[in-house]
Amino acid sequence: MSRRVVVITGAASGIGLACVQAFLERGDRVVAHYRSAPKGLAPLARQFGGQLKMVQGDLASEQGCVELFAQLGEVDVLVHSAGIWAAAPIRSLQASELETMFRVNTFSAYFLAREAASRMAQGSMVFIGSTAGQRGEPGHSHYAGSKAALWGLVQSLAQELAPNIRVNLVSPGWVRTPMAEPALAEAGREARIIAGIPLRRIAEPEDVAAVVLFLADPAQRHLTGVDVPVSGGALLPLPRG
Repeated sequence: MSRRVVVITGAASGIGLACVQAFLERGDRVVAHYRSAPKGLAPLARQFGGQLKMVQGDLASEQGCVELFAQLGEVDVLVHSAGIWAAAPIRSLQASELETMFRVNTFSAYFLAREAASRMAQGSMVFIGSTAGQRGEPGHSHYAGSKAALWGLVQSLAQELAPNIRVNLVSPGWVRTPMAEPALAEAGREARIIAGIPLRRIAEPEDVAAVVLFLADPAQRHLTGVDVPVSGGALLPLPRG
């Protein structure tokens, strides 16, 4: 089994952290990006030693994305998991809220793809989207739009970078992450969410990481430009009658 160089953003918690562990356990060398504090990465650093490199950076700017890759040589896999989520009803949406959402969730994806592609002879890119980008999300239209844009990026790059670089998207529904926990803790909300999921559970970060690992595996050499919804069936049509 070959040891690849894997860059994972948003790696300090949630889906990103689960991806770091999955790739480390596979035997890859992982460059784990975090924004402010390593948080959950510390135990993995102790366990895997030099197999894990932690890099701090702010991906809300082009410069931050460039600096993340500046110290790297050739890269085999990019997993872009960093992102933010916040409420912003359209009647009160501020320009700063919209701009910040797209800088972190969307513009960063373009800049990181550019930097990664220049360091990839061949390999794989996996972007983390959201089911909100497929069906919308009331009160979070700026978030839904920022994730919907990733589908256009993935479809374009899958053609532009072929045949040597595969580009895919993973779109989770509700996942039990630090970002989602405040919403899930609201009285009765988790029960209402689960009622709309055929598999009747909130996903764990490991559920998403398993799909990311699958898409990045060279064995999936004929998969590019796909969007895998890890949603427990939440996008299925509602039963009628």
